[in-house]
Amino acid sequence: MRVVPAKNGWSWLVGGFALFRKSPPMWLFLVFTYWIAAAILGQIRYLGPAASTVLLPTFSVSFMVMCAVIERGGMLHPALLFAGFRSGPATLIALGVLYLLSIVMVLGVASFEDAGALMQWVLSGQEPSIEAFRDGSVSRAMLVATLAATPVLMAFWFAPVLAAWNRIGAAQSLFYSFFAVLRNWRAFVVYGAVLALTGALLVVAVAVAAFWMPGEVQVLRSFALILILVSLPTVFASFYASYRDIFPENAVPPEPPSSREGP
Repeated sequence: MRVVPAKNGWSWLVGGFALFRKSPPMWLFLVFTYWIAAAILGQIRYLGPAASTVLLPTFSVSFMVMCAVIERGGMLHPALLFAGFRSGPATLIALGVLYLLSIVMVLGVASFEDAGALMQWVLSGQEPSIEAFRDGSVSRAMLVATLAATPVLMAFWFAPVLAAWNRIGAAQSLFYSFFAVLRNWRAFVVYGAVLALTGALLVVAVAVAAFWMPGEVQVLRSFALILILVSLPTVFASFYASYRDIFPENAVPPEPPSSREGP
């Protein structure tokens, strides 16, 4: 499996937007459906968020399949949201379990800074005390969690699609993903910087809207929701663009579902 140097990170977002604009209505429908389903599942205390995390690799492959279908001139349809369940689901579920355990371990490491306040916030929704914010322990825990999560994200960035489309095991896919990202760390730094800048611009846009429409809370929430919904398909599709850039020899699934195929 050959890994090539990436061209540049910002082009992944450009490529993601190019895929999004080929079918905006269906992209928005599929992303919104996934988002609502995850939100509903998340209402089940403890079990819901854990299940969403375990299923994340499988659904990430589904969005990669959508990109492959669009690139080949196909049409998006609702059944593609479950396409990831056709490609080595057992391995993808195993990756999801490993991802969940990795998150718990990252939060466990961060707990040394704030006595578990951040972990309780993430896992149970219990907000840290005011004192924890004031003394900076939560901020330090977030910094530690970010540093500890970096190698985890590197290992899982390409792992689901590598496992699904190349029929390799969970450990091997994590290995290839980690070193592919490590080899192209400069491109990922640029990609992350562009994402951060874009996020900041979205926050500024909401702040400006709040200034011109004081008291219109519902309108502002709707505006923020629209911005997020329009941005997410581009971000999801940019994952595929990064995969195509770094793994050009196996960029698409062997037999992507046709636009008429059912679930």
